[in-house]
Amino acid sequence: MSSNLTLSDVLDVEYPAPPSWSFDGQFLATTLYEDDGNVLFVSDRTGERTWRFAPDGAFVTEISWSPTASELLVATDDGGLLLADPNERTTQLLISGVDDREAYTWSNDGSRFAFFRDGRPVVRDAVTGDERTYDVPMRGPFLGDSRMFAWSDDDIFLAYRFVDDETTQIGVMDVDSGELVWRTRNEMANGDPAWLADGRVVFDQRGEGGRVRRIATVEPETSERTVLTREIDRERGVVSQGAPEVSPDGTRIALILPLDGWDHVHVVDTETGDRTQLTDGTFEDKGVADGTPQWMDDGTLAFSSNRNDSGQRQLFSVTLDGEVTPLVETSGTNVSPRPSPDGDALAYLHADRERSPELRVDIDGDTHRLVRSAVEEWSVQPIEPERIEFESAGQHVDGYLLDPRKYDAIADDATDLPAIVCVHGGPMRQMRDGWHPSRSYSLFYTFHQYLAERGYVGLFVNYRGGIGYGRDFRQAIAGVRGADEIQDVTRAGEYLKELDYVDADSVAVWGLSYGGYATLQVLGTHPDVFSLGINLAGLADLELYRDWAEETKYPPAASAEVLRMGGEPWDVPERWTEASPVTHMDAYEVPLYNFHGTADRYVNFEQLDLVVETLTDLGKEFDADHYPNENHVFSKRATWERTMRKIERTLEAER
Repeated sequence: MSSNLTLSDVLDVEYPAPPSWSFDGQFLATTLYEDDGNVLFVSDRTGERTWRFAPDGAFVTEISWSPTASELLVATDDGGLLLADPNERTTQLLISGVDDREAYTWSNDGSRFAFFRDGRPVVRDAVTGDERTYDVPMRGPFLGDSRMFAWSDDDIFLAYRFVDDETTQIGVMDVDSGELVWRTRNEMANGDPAWLADGRVVFDQRGEGGRVRRIATVEPETSERTVLTREIDRERGVVSQGAPEVSPDGTRIALILPLDGWDHVHVVDTETGDRTQLTDGTFEDKGVADGTPQWMDDGTLAFSSNRNDSGQRQLFSVTLDGEVTPLVETSGTNVSPRPSPDGDALAYLHADRERSPELRVDIDGDTHRLVRSAVEEWSVQPIEPERIEFESAGQHVDGYLLDPRKYDAIADDATDLPAIVCVHGGPMRQMRDGWHPSRSYSLFYTFHQYLAERGYVGLFVNYRGGIGYGRDFRQAIAGVRGADEIQDVTRAGEYLKELDYVDADSVAVWGLSYGGYATLQVLGTHPDVFSLGINLAGLADLELYRDWAEETKYPPAASAEVLRMGGEPWDVPERWTEASPVTHMDAYEVPLYNFHGTADRYVNFEQLDLVVETLTDLGKEFDADHYPNENHVFSKRATWERTMRKIERTLEAER
């Protein structure tokens, strides 16, 4: 069977992150994933002047624009901190060393910046390099928020997130005296601080094991607190995600809330506490799981929505009186809108059926593609997905099918083709009509294009628990984890078997993270559906994962693990047992292949150890690869190439 696509084509695809503007709107910057890690990509707004910077022997981990000059901080994975000048295309080394540093945040006057060094807050003078390390509570072990620091408008105070009493807290310190003038002392998980125009700090609070979310404010010097809005769901939980966005004049916050059953744009007046829902309808006004609306000016917001098609996203604006206007109507996925400082340009990420993720800018209706999809350079045109749907336990479930017969390399009348169900992670994610805007799922989609040219049918299933279909769909698996969504995956496999051109004896299943968990679970609970399973960083034991996650990933106050399971392990042990794949591994009837990185911060590597030990004791057929120092979504090109080649060989052997 002849083919044209190569693994190099798959691995050559680049993945831009959401962009950010320089203070004057002259430049856009993003990190761009290529080969083994991120490089810096800077462009003017039309793409006529671009600059790619790859540090010698290192990769970019973080960038932060100065608020007063067209220069930005660039942090690297080898401990370097550089000051980059896009006009001159030069960099200046500010800090080197192997200490742990992160969360670089400029003061408003551009004279200083804050960051964490080995967990302690530090403020550095941008000109002299003088530093001060503060003896205040430390950052702590949990994953970071989108905002770890926030300077007051006059740069006198610095709000920051730290860990104490086994949860995340917010503190405000006087930068000159070093005094902690205010801090939270509660059992909730506090995060994402920002300042309002009246000198109050607004921050996010989550508690009761994911059942309650509050947006609160405090006047640091008087400790007077106000709750601006609440979201409570004690029955099913899974409250909304996405940090509140403060308006340019500091008098309002915007966020996405599902209070009417669908994710919509809400604005809260921070003085009166009045909340206004600006959009409504049976669709989701959110581009990705933690997406937020962005202020274009004090009275207008830009947001991403699937109101035109559940598997796509277009961009819109909405005024404070609820007037919605289309901004970007291009088919596909358009997310992460970033209005320019002067408001006359809009940067965003785009992906569709023909293009992997691109960085684009719209100016007066003209689209400028700053980062272009490498798929355009392929020797073959990618095949377009077909949207399919089926019923699963009375619930409508949809997905996207890649039919390899659309490729010239596969005969139109081909039959007995092997097939693969691809399961996304999360579970609060969604596969799209074409390429996904994020690297993790976009990489899977690219590989499936490669497999399709070799005759493999691919089906991306949007199972219950994912985003894009309303709150009820998203919360459908609360309390019954490992059952209904696994039934959806099972039905996806059965759907493929019913196609007259698919070999019903050769249908595999695979996925990363929650997709890996679903793979492990379905092979044991529905052992007669799939012929092969491929698990990347999946969970085998949910109680083992919960114990690890609540010590290293997120605090118990924000963890919805107990709510998702319907109770604590000692209260409902049968649920935890039934939902854990290790329970069902004695029923495995087909081979399982496993891949996991030892430096994974999202799923503990011990899960792979448990899979290996259990399947060895049971005498089941399996294989397992572990990758030293690799993370959740493998970073190195060589790791992915080895993984993909092994998967391809495995699939061929099982045909």
